[in-house]
Amino acid sequence: MKILDVYKSKENAIVQVNGWIRFNRVSKNVGFIELFDGSNLNGIQLVYKKSQIEIYEKLSQVTLFSALQIKGKVIADKKNGREVLVESVIFCNEPASDFPLGKKEHGLEFLRQQAHLRVKTKLFQAVMTIRSTLSLSIHDFFAQKSFHYLNSPIITKNDAEGAGESFFVKTIKNKNFWSSPASLSVSGQLHAEAYAQAFTNVYTFAPTFRAENSNTTRHASEFWMIEPEVAFADYNDLMDLGQELIKFVIKKVLLKHEIELKFLANFSKVDLLTDLETIVNNDYEKISYKKAIKILQNAIIDGVNFEQNKIEFGIDFGIEHEKYLASVYAKKPIFIYDYPLEIKSFYMYQNDDQETVRGFDLLVPRIGELIGGSQRENSYEKLIQAMKIKKIKSPDLDWYLELRKNGFAPSSGFGLGLERLVMLVTGMENIRDVLPFPRTPGDLNF
Repeated sequence: MKILDVYKSKENAIVQVNGWIRFNRVSKNVGFIELFDGSNLNGIQLVYKKSQIEIYEKLSQVTLFSALQIKGKVIADKKNGREVLVESVIFCNEPASDFPLGKKEHGLEFLRQQAHLRVKTKLFQAVMTIRSTLSLSIHDFFAQKSFHYLNSPIITKNDAEGAGESFFVKTIKNKNFWSSPASLSVSGQLHAEAYAQAFTNVYTFAPTFRAENSNTTRHASEFWMIEPEVAFADYNDLMDLGQELIKFVIKKVLLKHEIELKFLANFSKVDLLTDLETIVNNDYEKISYKKAIKILQNAIIDGVNFEQNKIEFGIDFGIEHEKYLASVYAKKPIFIYDYPLEIKSFYMYQNDDQETVRGFDLLVPRIGELIGGSQRENSYEKLIQAMKIKKIKSPDLDWYLELRKNGFAPSSGFGLGLERLVMLVTGMENIRDVLPFPRTPGDLNF
């Protein structure tokens, strides 16, 4: 029986539970063990008495994080509702003497070096439990809206962002396996665009890879992206879809994981419940990039000092600007749209002013950018011109350009980084702490 289900059992029921010891306190006549199996955050308390001589002698000596199988009787507990009086025990395995985790709290940097073990701590059980719920809820959201789930390729020859930050794929003998150079995908967007032209509503949910030598708290070499693509839609439709998606999945977490959220709020010193309820219960603001520039310029006049204080049309907002717009100006999520043509990707729809494109970002408090999307350019000629300006080789994207010649319907989409969403919901400040086994520059230990 899962520990979570023991709390639903009647008193005096005989149950068997399996798990690991997180805490073991022994007194003169009785001992208490906190046993966990991952089905809930706090596990369950086991009680063993000195009158049970053999059991008492064994359990009083067992070390933390040992694996046990317990059979016992469910009894009432005033604090937690249920606990289990041990009647028999099977010892599966005890940690070695040099096991690195103990009773004391460990720093995050230390735990990053123990990525294979850190999930045994309450902190990482809470984070990874919420990550799992968010992932499943994302699939639920799109299923309810009749989206087609596309498994876009991991190996590709297309750099969708045109930034040249790809990992190349070769054989162990350093040879090209395919007829052209191959790389790990930086985005499933281009392939999603093709499928949207047949299924109308599609989405990808897959790992993506960036060879960006950036050791920041927000960047990783491997991360997960959710990328919906909708035919016959403009970028306003996708902004609305993004708002609806974020509200849906966070509402699921609020309903299911109050205990985990309170634990994480205490750890991060962030009022997570209030923050997340604000995100769920308010409509998100929408402003143009040009208005955002004016807001930042006025902030400087009012005495705000950014590291990048030269605020003018054409700059790419830094994290400090994004956080100001979401946390200080809007105090809730905010969409910024109609970005300068020069700083955005080649595939974005060009506005009539010939200086902006129909691209948008969703900025959220504490995190900054959470979603980036756009309406796609549907003109074959404009795409060719944009690719020339950005020095993107058109032969690699002939199939993508060809879509525009074959009954192309207006299309829009966005990318949502799962890890940044987990950071928002859990209050964690470093992307390394929301990935099960983080891949960052120079770090491939697991």
